[in-house]
Amino acid sequence: MSTRAASWLAWSLAALSVALFLASIPLYVLARSAQVPSSWGVHLTLVGLVGEVLFLAFAVVGALIASRRPRNPIGWILLTDGVLWMLSNMFDYYSIYGVARPDSVPFPVVVAGINNWLWVPAVGLLGTYLLLLFPDGKLPSRRWRPLAWLSGAVILLLSVGVGLAPGPLHSDTTASAIRCNTQQGRERKPL
Repeated sequence: MSTRAASWLAWSLAALSVALFLASIPLYVLARSAQVPSSWGVHLTLVGLVGEVLFLAFAVVGALIASRRPRNPIGWILLTDGVLWMLSNMFDYYSIYGVARPDSVPFPVVVAGINNWLWVPAVGLLGTYLLLLFPDGKLPSRRWRPLAWLSGAVILLLSVGVGLAPGPLHSDTTASAIRCNTQQGRERKPL
């Protein structure tokens, strides 16, 4: 990939991350206006929304590195992580609003299910590959290759395992919301 194409791709992904953050703002407002019951354990605070701006730093710093040094995977890891966190935050607000107001948006439980495992690659990339490849984008020596492959396999298997695990969703904000709403829905519908 040429430097110009890599730069264009990096800044496009950073713009996507910003767009996802901006899209999460109206979803946050809608979720707050839905008057989520306190029994759901959902805490929609303005501090949480403003705190998401910190995750935009991953995308911006990643775009800066990837556009100037496209062969260094550190920039691409940071960029991917920023997009994953912004997507996760947007999915969170979407699913809370969709469950709190049934039939308001399509497939809120499916979106919450996808969001349930999105944290795995986001944390895995930062917790393993960023540390393994920092600062020059290369492993310290060939002896680290098995750990890099094992980390990739663990991230992949854990993502699949969390995504396919039976039981209630375990996202911070949507798990109890979906559990409570489905219980209430069962009580309302006659057999």
